[in-house]
Amino acid sequence: MTVDERISRASSAQGEELWKYVRDPVSEVVLNVVLNRKFSEEMAIYLAKQKSTRADVLGILANDVRFKDSYRLKLSICKNPKTPLNISMSLLKYFRLFDLGDMTKDQNIPINLRQKIEYAITEKIPAMPAGNKIALSKRSSSTIVMALLERGDQRVITACLESPLISEGHLCKAVNRRRTKPMIIRLISEHPKWSLRYTVRYALIRNYHTPMTRITSFLKDMKTIDLKDLYEDRSLPLSTKPFIYRELLDRKETTTVDVVDTYDISDSEDI
Repeated sequence: MTVDERISRASSAQGEELWKYVRDPVSEVVLNVVLNRKFSEEMAIYLAKQKSTRADVLGILANDVRFKDSYRLKLSICKNPKTPLNISMSLLKYFRLFDLGDMTKDQNIPINLRQKIEYAITEKIPAMPAGNKIALSKRSSSTIVMALLERGDQRVITACLESPLISEGHLCKAVNRRRTKPMIIRLISEHPKWSLRYTVRYALIRNYHTPMTRITSFLKDMKTIDLKDLYEDRSLPLSTKPFIYRELLDRKETTTVDVVDTYDISDSEDI
């Protein structure tokens, strides 16, 4: 059949023949399929999941009164990267918390929409039960996981530290932030994975709330040059300095950072 014949037939076909036009590569044929009275919810969901579906078709599906109560269709439309942003935004209010969490990890969803979802979830965190927070930490983006970590109790913090989405960078930033709760610092310093990371240890040594027993165990594996830098760091807790001093003495090192000679060659002759 020609394209014109398929376009004409798409609006009146039924059953398996209609499914054939649903899968047609020509957008005009698909557009007529949507107008077919026999067009079903399953067909609509199929189209909503296809990255090849045009934005105008997705808009029609989103506003089709036949499927106004279809949760799966709304979710599929919102996850399609071709869906117009204003339509996706309007659908967010219908979704369950954990589906929103899943969407924050979906790289196919435009970043500005993901950021909008992250903000909406973050606003709800204080009122969430601990069980929801723990479950959410397992199926949300690193932004949400860190927000949960900062606002959670011990169980929530522990769950967040197990997330594969957070990195040393995330935790170093948290450790260096003054408002981070002492419990978070302690749990990071005792964590079997993160307490072994060099950059995390460095940050923990500088934090006032890190237990001294943990700091003394970290110092033994620090590079000498870093110990000297830490000793001269004015933000370092005063209670930590004697332990760094003793560690340097045990290594027969001074507390002074070695100065490397530098030369100004801005006015020198070309070589």
